[in-house]
Parts: sequence; structure tokens; C-alpha cells
Amino acid sequence: MKILFLTHRTPFPPNKGEKIRAYHILTQLAKSHSVSMAYWVDSPDDIDHVRMLRKFCQGAVIPTYLNSSSAMLRGLRSLCRGRSFSEGYFHSPKFQSSVDRLLRNEHYDLVYAFSSVMAQSIMGIHDIPTIVDFVDVDSDKWGQLARFKSFPFSSFYRVEQVRLSRYEGTLSSWARWNLFVSQAEADLFKRLGGSGSVAVLPNGVDSDLLRLPQRKARSSVMNGGCSTEIHRVVRLLFVGTMNYYPNTDAVLYFVRQILPLIQKRYPQAKFEIVGRFPPRAVRKLDGVGGVRVLGEVADVRSYLIQADVSVAPMRIARGVQNKVLEAMSVGVPVVATSEAVKGIQLADEDEVLIGDNPQEFAAQVARILSDSTLYERIASKARSRVMESYSWKDVGAQLNEIILLAASAFRGMAQ
Repeated sequence: MKILFLTHRTPFPPNKGEKIRAYHILTQLAKSHSVSMAYWVDSPDDIDHVRMLRKFCQGAVIPTYLNSSSAMLRGLRSLCRGRSFSEGYFHSPKFQSSVDRLLRNEHYDLVYAFSSVMAQSIMGIHDIPTIVDFVDVDSDKWGQLARFKSFPFSSFYRVEQVRLSRYEGTLSSWARWNLFVSQAEADLFKRLGGSGSVAVLPNGVDSDLLRLPQRKARSSVMNGGCSTEIHRVVRLLFVGTMNYYPNTDAVLYFVRQILPLIQKRYPQAKFEIVGRFPPRAVRKLDGVGGVRVLGEVADVRSYLIQADVSVAPMRIARGVQNKVLEAMSVGVPVVATSEAVKGIQLADEDEVLIGDNPQEFAAQVARILSDSTLYERIASKARSRVMESYSWKDVGAQLNEIILLAASAFRGMAQ
């Protein structure tokens, strides 16, 4: 099949949540189909990746540079016209022209729009089946942000939530084929009025991580729960792109409210923050109270396999947290909030430990550090869960089934 792939970020390198999913979706599509692509480039460095992307795509690869100032103006104009800021931000005559040219020059069997805002470029076309990969319910994320922000930002976020939700509903009734990263997101979408065919396509884990041998628990940490006998550093790790507000909020919350409680029992506990673009509020934490801000690193795996516990103290979260899957895949136990694992089918107390307030979270970290049996069980069962349910190869097979079903159903409707 000939497929047109539209995305709002350069899907390479796969070093950020949405780029990881976009990259793997693209490469899985390219294994069985001829793919053309139009996409936004929001960083000058990403222009250099066009050559790499052309290795995956038999068809055209057309980047459009996203000037943030112009995009902001488009977003504000969209708000003034009663639409969402996001719709205006990711739509321009230049990008639309690229999509229109591709549609004129090729007969595509299917369009795959990665993120809801990309579908507006082909919305209204009725002669090509379209799959919209919402990933998660983006409008609800704006509602979550509103609860953590003060005026005037809270008001803007609430307006964006309402308008983007209205757009998502209209889009779903047109596209008919709507994908979400988890059942929780799909159910939320339907509760909010989403229509059409709704399917779940989970994220996966890089095969390089799945091939790593499971890391064993370090017995010197356990010591039967006697923290006074600990003689080495306890390493707690957070991984995530740090200029993303939910990640910034998570590490600030952890350092200010949770880490001091852990250090009362484990005074040698160190907290490492790995992720590109840490904002000033995060950089200021470096070197204070056992915190290290490492920023972007060459290989996240080397930090994962050295960690004792991976923490995901998210208070704002949507979809599937790749940081959780990656830690689980190498046998590092995860302590998380309910929000952080809502999109993953995990058994509390068996594959993950959950704490939804500072005291609970700190207590769960202390539990797993002091109980070697619990540590081994959580690590082993969580890794098994990832290997059984979250490989990109399996996700690719599910994706191909969805594509064939969508194309077949469209042909049936057209007859």
C-alpha cells in the first residue's frame, strides 16, 4: 500500500516520548508499505535528518520548518477566531501546500496522521481512508495543566481544553479510525464524546533494551532493612525530556517533598535527573541535597542499569510513560504515582509500587530498598510484562492489522 504519513515533529532521533513513537510507527509502516511523509521541523538541527528519513521512505519526504514566532501568531489568531491555539500553531499555507501537492501527485491508499492537529491538513477528504493517531487525549492534558497553573495561564489552558476537545470530537466523527496509546486513553476519549472506530496501539520498548540481561538487585542495599548499615550510595533515577512541564513538575515535586523523607532513612540516597533541556528551576537543583542534574547523556542505558530504583512521580501525565517501560525492561524496579502508570497494564505490588502522596511514595521507595524478595519480584515480573506486551515488533504487527482493516472497511463503504 502507498501511505502518506503526517507528523508534527521530526521523527528522528527517537530521543523524546512523541518522537520515539513516531519513529517506530514510521519504521514499522515502511517494512510493509511505501511511505511518503510531510512533517514539521521545529529545530534547525533536525533538517540534517532528512537523509536518514529518506532511507525509510520510498516516497517523498517533505520537511517544513516551524518558526516558533510565526506559529505563536497563528495560534493566537486561531484563538481569536474561536478555535484552539494548537490548530493554528500547527497549520500554515506552506505546509498545506506540501500536503496538497503530495495528494495531487500520488494516489495514496491511506493517510496516517500522527497527532490530532496534523489531521486538519486532510480533514474533509472523503476518498482516502485516514487513521488519526491521537496518542492520548491532548485536550485533557490542558485541563490537567490548568489545575497546576495560576491566572492567567490557568484560564488560557481551560479555554484550550474546551476548544481542542471540540475539535477532537469533530475530527473523530470524520476520520472514523482513531488510535490511542492505551485503553485508559481510549475510554476517556469515548466518555468525552469521541466517535468512530477507536482502537488501542501501545508503545513499545527498543529491542536493544530487551536484549540486555536482567540486572540483579544489589544485596548491599538491602541489609535486612537496617539503613544504618548501608555503606554505599543508593541511586534513584528520573529520565525524561526536561523542558516538558509535566517532567519539570515531577522532579521538583520529588526533590522538595519526597526525597527528604527518603533521606531520613537512607542518608546516602542520591537522585539523578537525566534528560535534555533542563530549565533553570531544575538546573538550580544540581549539587544540592544529593541531587545531580545530568542533562542530555550519550546513552541513557548506562544510567538505567546503575540505578537502584527508577522513580516516576508524575502529577500530570497522559498516555504511556516510556521512562517506566524502559526501566522495567532492564530490571530496574519502578515506584510511580497512579497517573504515571495509568496507561500501562501493571499489577500494583507485583510489577510496580505506587505512591500518590509524598509519604506513600517515600515509604514505597524505602520498602523496595529494604526487602530483597520484593525487589526481585517487582523487577522480574515487570520485565516479563514488557517483553510479553511491549515490543515494537508486536506493535508493528498490530499496526499492520489495523491498517488492513481500515482499508478493507473503507472499500466496503465505497462499494
